[in-house]
Amino acid sequence: MTCGDVDLTPAPPKIAKLLALLTIRAGETVPGDKLMAELWEQHPPRCAAASLRVYVSQLRKLLGTPGRASPIVTVSPGYILDVSQNQLDVRTFERLYESGRARYLAADYAAASECLRNALAMWRGPVLDGMSGSSEIGSFAAVEEEKRLNCIELNIESALALGRHHAVIEELKGLVVQHPLREPFYRQLMAALYRVGRQGDALGVYRSARQVIREELGVEPGPPLRLTQEAILRADPARLEAVGVTASAVRGPEREGQRTRWRDCGVRSASVG
Repeated sequence: MTCGDVDLTPAPPKIAKLLALLTIRAGETVPGDKLMAELWEQHPPRCAAASLRVYVSQLRKLLGTPGRASPIVTVSPGYILDVSQNQLDVRTFERLYESGRARYLAADYAAASECLRNALAMWRGPVLDGMSGSSEIGSFAAVEEEKRLNCIELNIESALALGRHHAVIEELKGLVVQHPLREPFYRQLMAALYRVGRQGDALGVYRSARQVIREELGVEPGPPLRLTQEAILRADPARLEAVGVTASAVRGPEREGQRTRWRDCGVRSASVG
């Protein structure tokens, strides 16, 4: 957590976890019993209530600024982190992601790409990395990571629709290594390679994907990946579109330098304090 360029993340693990729990549900009352259960992994000691009050006091001092009330407010039966949603990176990411998805569904691929790239720029690394022993934090981190990967997929689909096939190949080659069981990344890489005239490489990606999936899961690739291979073998762009590869809306050379700014897709700085 930062305020401007200052890192305010608490060093003590319990206080850092408390801040994470309040941030996850910013604007909502988090019951004290819930906080104690999460902080002590469902087995709070007898002194847990008193310790929680001490941790909250320390957090208030950490987040407080001269002339402003602490963002942590006591409200029965617990506490609220009272900050604007625009001050939280995760909420900004989600707003931009939803905006980008809506524009993609409306076939406004340039606007979708801008929003989705801005959403991904909010990420600084794994969500709440290093915090264990909390089902609430673990669940939140898993959901946000899935949204991030969905955002990447949709951003690449937008790039393919805009004819930026060369631009996504390097990224996709890294993604299939990082996420070897996520079939949409293979499908997108096959489509990008095929569209830049690398049919053999595209089919090689399918063979690699099939080998990994069979070794890891003991099954064949799913229908979209198999149909993508079939479309490439038949040199049939219409079949690619049928399995979810959006037809390129741009004809001729790619124009990576041309970017459109969208007023409703700008990123605001994120801070708390």
